[in-house]
Amino acid sequence: MTMVTRPRVSQTSPVELVSWVLSGRIRFPSFQRSYRWEHEDVTKLFDSVLRGHPIGTLIIWRHPADTDTLRLGPLTIAAEARPDAFWVVDGQQRVISLVGALTAPPETADPRFRIFFDLRENEFVSADRHRQVPEHWFPLPAAMSTAETLAWQRKRPRLTDAELTRCFTVMTAIRDYPIAMYVIEGDDNMGHYTQIFQRINSSGVSLRRDEIDHARRAVSDQADGSDLAMLGSVARRLGFGTIPTRVLAQSILATREDRSRRASLAALSDDERREAVQTAAQALGDAVDFLREEAAIPHVRLLPYPVFLPVLVRFTALFGPPEGRVAELLRRWIWRGSALGMAPRGSTATLRKYSETVKGDPAASVDRLLGMLPPYTTWRPDLNATRLDEAQTKVNLLGMLSRHPRILVQPRGGDDLVGTVADPQGLMEQAGGPLFPITANRGALYETMANRLIHTRDVSVGDIRRALSHEELDPEVLQSHFIDDRGLDLWRRGEKGEFVTHRAALVRTAIAEHVQENALFGFPDGPDPTTLRIPET
Repeated sequence: MTMVTRPRVSQTSPVELVSWVLSGRIRFPSFQRSYRWEHEDVTKLFDSVLRGHPIGTLIIWRHPADTDTLRLGPLTIAAEARPDAFWVVDGQQRVISLVGALTAPPETADPRFRIFFDLRENEFVSADRHRQVPEHWFPLPAAMSTAETLAWQRKRPRLTDAELTRCFTVMTAIRDYPIAMYVIEGDDNMGHYTQIFQRINSSGVSLRRDEIDHARRAVSDQADGSDLAMLGSVARRLGFGTIPTRVLAQSILATREDRSRRASLAALSDDERREAVQTAAQALGDAVDFLREEAAIPHVRLLPYPVFLPVLVRFTALFGPPEGRVAELLRRWIWRGSALGMAPRGSTATLRKYSETVKGDPAASVDRLLGMLPPYTTWRPDLNATRLDEAQTKVNLLGMLSRHPRILVQPRGGDDLVGTVADPQGLMEQAGGPLFPITANRGALYETMANRLIHTRDVSVGDIRRALSHEELDPEVLQSHFIDDRGLDLWRRGEKGEFVTHRAALVRTAIAEHVQENALFGFPDGPDPTTLRIPET
């Protein structure tokens, strides 16, 4: 029997798959069947990618390939001979669907590759060549890079803020999605790999539940395939950032009814842990969607208190995604708690208290959560809070981000992005954070958020100061940074103290308005009054 090198486990991404196809590295053996998927199969595949669900493992044979003309979906590729080609033993339908939809030119007629994301309905859709595509349908080829996404958005000024955010969610989820891959090395003839393909596709033995669980963990972007890594990847694929391990563990435990008896993951049996992780994975996705779409918190680094996330995971695990009046009241709970103060960082007792409040009925649960908050008297933004690890700094940042700060200075070596709205996820992922001191002056006044500007880190603070001092700047771009005509005039006259004082009033007002818009202090929190029946007289 011919010896075959054991396969190595690896992973790739949709973006890398596209690169391999365009370079002619991906090849399909002759025994593979023709492309048979319909457009419904393709939209379901991308829906799984967006949600972070497993889409199966690719099996690849690394073997030389001759010069050939490849036809893959809408693409025709003149592939040169190469010694390291990737022959797809299993996964052809998925590879063609992913790459075809992500590279389809505008004139593509095949609806299987003419795939869009409907930003209003939150779903992937297909269109034939006769369909007039609405402006709010985001084409998947534009998700291949931030620059392409921004260019597409610039041509559609009528998109809402929520629709703009969803563009970045889709882009990040697709670009960062990890695809598990077995790579077989060796010089054995194709016949052996034909047998592998046939065994995979004709075996009548179903996977056991534990094998499915293992496969789900294997597609995690962590090499050890641990439960916490798999759970954390759900948030990262949605562009929500890296959730601390402690919070992930708390989220898993929060889904269990008997959490008072099982205070740690180590106390759970294998079956209990597996069930809790599966429940938490779905609930975490729903919780992240709620935070981004309803609560206007686009990244975990902007979440004022970690306790919110495990409680929301428990809520969505028990009741599903929040809707209607319940969603509105949950948003109030998060924003009032953010402004007035919640549990100290890592307070297990407080987390248990909040989690145990969520039970029975969603409306009653959120009513109890609101009742546990500190009483409201007055609240004003604290502009002295500028450290990114402070809750009030995050409240300040969220208020400033509500004005959608635009790129003020051209990034070095990049595309022309001046005037485009900065991606909140990208801002929070960059090293050093998004805050730049506007003036270098020292003193208490200059250490506040009034002297901080939100911008990407691919420019220097000197670039920003020179632009404010000498360049002709778009008033809308300046206003997104709380610099109006009077402020710019004060800056250019060198009256830095007056500039910061004037800007402080604009920043404070924006933060206060954003908090009030979401917290609705002073508004009644009971059932929706429009749904109450008035007795007939």
